[in-house]
Amino acid sequence: MKNSTRCCAAVVAVLALLGATAAAAAPPAPIQKGVDLWMTVAGFARSNFTDDPIPAGFFCSTSQPFAGTITFKGVPLAVDPPNSLGKMDTAVRRLDDAVFNGQGEAATRIQLMALSLASTQAIETSCGKYDVSVSLAPGEQPITTMRLFRTQPLGGTYSAPLALNVRLVFTPVSGDASGRRELTRRIDLGPGNHSVWAYVTEPRYRQGVKIDTNGDGRPDTLLPGPSNFRAGIEPAVLHGEDRQSRVAPAGMCYVSMSCPAGECPYQSCHCDPNSTDPYQSNSGCDHLHCIWTCVTQSCCTSPQ
Repeated sequence: MKNSTRCCAAVVAVLALLGATAAAAAPPAPIQKGVDLWMTVAGFARSNFTDDPIPAGFFCSTSQPFAGTITFKGVPLAVDPPNSLGKMDTAVRRLDDAVFNGQGEAATRIQLMALSLASTQAIETSCGKYDVSVSLAPGEQPITTMRLFRTQPLGGTYSAPLALNVRLVFTPVSGDASGRRELTRRIDLGPGNHSVWAYVTEPRYRQGVKIDTNGDGRPDTLLPGPSNFRAGIEPAVLHGEDRQSRVAPAGMCYVSMSCPAGECPYQSCHCDPNSTDPYQSNSGCDHLHCIWTCVTQSCCTSPQ
């Protein structure tokens, strides 16, 4: 009986050890498909038309080619219920569940779902001044690949180049409706900087929210259910590690921007990787889109 008891105890111990080992070796949870919501940094979203000017005669019969730069700010997406997404102006949809391999890497297709921008000031042309608004162009948007890297148990980094077809609407400041003009362009943006992510359990938005995807000011598309993924948040910040000794580089944190109490904003910038025009970026980019999100806890100090 004693030997039998010892044997059973040994089996239980071995099973417990195997169970612990299996739990430790369990594969990381897949990242569920869903939508990432962002706000555009006013003045840090720009399009430069030097290499691809708006053609002569576009604004009026005598207008010259426009080769200047238009600077944009975010305009909150039209949503239903109203104000349910705060000041969000950009929505990027992850189309697939992302399953990690043995090296901690995963991938998903991404596609712009909604965009709402406006010029920070009217542009000057030989035909007068125009306000400019930007939304996604009608039709299917391009699809790119988001690569995710799980560098720690609760999250990691990602690389997500963006491609989008945009519609620019030029409205005369004079109010002359007949002078309204539209233009569509494709923009390819390289991966953003400071691209971090974390697993989350708290939904970013509630079920049943509709957003305006075509820029007509009327919510038309239901957002998919929230996922277990949050872009823009470092796992250490989300889960309580003291970040005061690791301040983000100057220009990456903007404490002057408004975030809820106990949160601060982090920025990620995408730009055209093929441009040599250094109007904004040290590496050069014709099209720049800086987006930001609020992260939990105190994570940054004022840039010097």
